[in-house]
Amino acid sequence: MMEPMRNRSLIVVVPVFAVAVALLAGCVPDKQVDPAGVTATPSPTSTPTPSPTASTTPTDPVDGTPMTITCDQLVSAQAMYDYNPNFTPKPGYSPSSGSLAAEVARQNGVTCGWVNQTSGEVIEIAVANLPETHLTDLKNTLVTTSNSVPTYGVEGYFILNGSTGEAQAFSDPYWIVATSTAFFEPGDAEPLVKSVIAALG
Repeated sequence: MMEPMRNRSLIVVVPVFAVAVALLAGCVPDKQVDPAGVTATPSPTSTPTPSPTASTTPTDPVDGTPMTITCDQLVSAQAMYDYNPNFTPKPGYSPSSGSLAAEVARQNGVTCGWVNQTSGEVIEIAVANLPETHLTDLKNTLVTTSNSVPTYGVEGYFILNGSTGEAQAFSDPYWIVATSTAFFEPGDAEPLVKSVIAALG
């Protein structure tokens, strides 16, 4: 009578062992775990956000009064000859994009160019007729970004921007700009700036 009892016990033990194995098999983790015990979760790939491109579009309103004076009137042939006989009017001249002369043109001003027949250097002179508030804004900016020049006879400024000399003068209501790689110091532009001031009256 004892033998049947042992057989029944064996039959019971085997299913219990199989269930235990099955339970252990189901305990395999589905995520990686680092040695510290923290579950490692893959981080999403981030896409860099491009930096905004600085705008080159001028923000000042166009409020200049159209100019009717000509380049020959601003700087006569004799005045330019006295300055340097190698400079003659530049055929097909137009101001470079982003230049001071280009901003003068945008403000309904007049722009003029002369080229040195020997060196190829260009002198740009431009004049805009602007309202008082606009002139004041320009002057206030130049106080901190350029150098004051008392010898122009009016409120004037000069700075060497790279290899280009930039002279600016204000004979209200006019904004006068003279730029060239031939200008190394304020005095280089002075005769031409004074010629323009005299022409404007």
